[in-house]
Amino acid sequence: MPAEQDLLLPSEQETNFLSFIKSIKRNALPIAGIAGIVTAIGWYVNSYTYTPMYTGSFEMLIEPASSEGKISSPSTLTGSSKQVGFRQNETDYSTIINILESGGMLSSILEEVSAEYPDVKINITEIKEDLEVERVGTSKIDQTKILKISYQNEDPKLAQLVLDKTADKYLSYSLEERKNRIGSGVNFIEQQLPKLSDRVNLLHSNIQQLQEENQLIDPKSKGENLLNQIQQLKTQQLETQSELYRLKALKENLQRRLKFSPNEAVAVSTLSDNKSYQTLLTQFKDIESEIAAASVLYEVNSPTIRRLEDKRQNTLNLLNREKQSILQGYSAQTVNNLPSLTLQNKAFSDMTQQLIETNTQLELVEVQNQSLRQTILEFEQQARKIPQVASQYTKLSEELKVVNQTFQQLLNQKDTLSVELAQSQIPWEIVSEPQLTQDEDGNPAPIPIDSNKKLISSLVGGLLAGILVTTLLEKSVNIFRSPTDIEETIQSPLLGDITWKVAPQKVSHSALPADINNNSNPEPIFNSFKSLHDNLLDSHSQLNIGSLVVSSTVQKTDGTSAIAWNLAEAAAAAGKKILLVDANLSESQANSNPEVSDEIGLSDLLSSQIDYTQVVKPSAHRSNFYILSAGQSPSETSSMMTSNRMQELIVEFNREFDLVIYDAPPVLEGIGTSFLATQTDGILIAVEIGKTKKSSVNQALKKIENFNIKLLGVISTQVS
Repeated sequence: MPAEQDLLLPSEQETNFLSFIKSIKRNALPIAGIAGIVTAIGWYVNSYTYTPMYTGSFEMLIEPASSEGKISSPSTLTGSSKQVGFRQNETDYSTIINILESGGMLSSILEEVSAEYPDVKINITEIKEDLEVERVGTSKIDQTKILKISYQNEDPKLAQLVLDKTADKYLSYSLEERKNRIGSGVNFIEQQLPKLSDRVNLLHSNIQQLQEENQLIDPKSKGENLLNQIQQLKTQQLETQSELYRLKALKENLQRRLKFSPNEAVAVSTLSDNKSYQTLLTQFKDIESEIAAASVLYEVNSPTIRRLEDKRQNTLNLLNREKQSILQGYSAQTVNNLPSLTLQNKAFSDMTQQLIETNTQLELVEVQNQSLRQTILEFEQQARKIPQVASQYTKLSEELKVVNQTFQQLLNQKDTLSVELAQSQIPWEIVSEPQLTQDEDGNPAPIPIDSNKKLISSLVGGLLAGILVTTLLEKSVNIFRSPTDIEETIQSPLLGDITWKVAPQKVSHSALPADINNNSNPEPIFNSFKSLHDNLLDSHSQLNIGSLVVSSTVQKTDGTSAIAWNLAEAAAAAGKKILLVDANLSESQANSNPEVSDEIGLSDLLSSQIDYTQVVKPSAHRSNFYILSAGQSPSETSSMMTSNRMQELIVEFNREFDLVIYDAPPVLEGIGTSFLATQTDGILIAVEIGKTKKSSVNQALKKIENFNIKLLGVISTQVS
């Protein structure tokens, strides 16, 4: 099976660059010839069709030359009064130059020129191309406050007129039009200020309303305070819950020991605190003591015992009535469940009192816990609103800040523009008058011809023309010219370069005569295939190639059948057991190779279950060289080549032979070759120099890449 796909094609940029360099090297002489012709023509045209051009210039001072003048200007004073640094008052020369070169400015100049020079046709585009405005000075150190305005034209009179009108227009702009622009700016600012003021007031009102609705001054500090309070409350809640658990445990313990509820404990305590009840209880206990003492002396039915029993019962009845009277607010169940008071002692009373106190504390702690829970919920609800409120507050505050800044800037700008508008003197002045370049006699002098520059430009143009022409010619010839050309196009090993003296043929080194098929010396060709076999093994030493496909791109002119035969011959000479399969079912080797029969072959194996050993034949001159012909040409070759039977045969061939070589049809003629190559260790592509088209090779390589086929290498062939 094929291994991971190698790179088939180099990057497009690398391929184009290498091809371009090789093309220049191959066509050095034609390029030089074309360059010489073009250079001569260019030199002649430049020399004999030259139109003299006249140029001139003038200079304008844009701002005061001295620092005193700069500082004392009204606009600067206005700026400094508002704490505006001098850097903010620096002149924007780039903007000024763009304005001076703008279409509106040049249109006004053109109108005045046309009025005085109606016979000359000139447009804004021509003026813009020939008019140049630049700041005098090349670096920050020597940059000046002067603008140099230059203009050139073939008519010296027109050139001078354009310079004069340009100087007048620029001076006019510096005063009138500049004032108009400033006045428009002031009016615009005055229109915007009330709107900004209303916006500021509205934002202030919205911020105040937001603060009042949410009872906050700063959302950030409010949020932090809420979070701190929530944390403190949760800490208190944890402490309260801990106390709650403790009190519940204590209450349950006391109830378990006393065997009555807190409500019953209160009733017991109430009875204990009632003096009447306690007096009766004491009397009751005294009577019981008397009965106990009398029972020793008297019989149970004696008058004394009966009298004491009656007295005891009467006292008990009084106790019950007193208890009912004292515990009127308690339920009958609570009254009946009260323990016997005769068994009370101090420990019992203390535990009863502790149960009452514990129950009271428990109720208070539960109320406190509920209150904390409710307070935390309320604070958390407020905290959840804080991000939204903070977002609104921040948005309003930032917008207010921006509007305030804009408002203040407009106020400052209005003051500055108002002062500048009040200036009456021209802020710019002419340093050097508009004048054309003159000769020694004071006449306008044309721009001198730069012969070297024209020669170099002609030579460069000639070289570019030569390279372009030769490159286009090579592009139009869509074939490979040499093995090197193949290597530049295909980034895959070039395993062999086969040069046939006549049409491609099979050659046997061991048994065939030296003059076979009109080839007087087969030894060099056989050695070429022996080198091809060795290069194939060396290039893919880790692959252990057991089967491969030999094919071409579109045509059979690449000699793939002869390559397949001779490669098999070279492999057999190396001692391997070789099988050569003629897989070109539609055009077999039977017509060109006497050892290949068309009676029975691969097509018969694919259409039936014949054992391949009955069809494969040994070569006439090598015992380890076997041949499987194509057989009779079937109608559906593609379906047979992609069948399951073909896959079974491939497996059987690989098991029996050391190397199986398939002579396959061209890659682009169908899918049979591509399918066959996917079942083997890879494919060899034959490219014939001078005939195989580059485009067909690129298409074939793309198809190989799409089928994930291993490209073992490329073989270049040519007939000398």
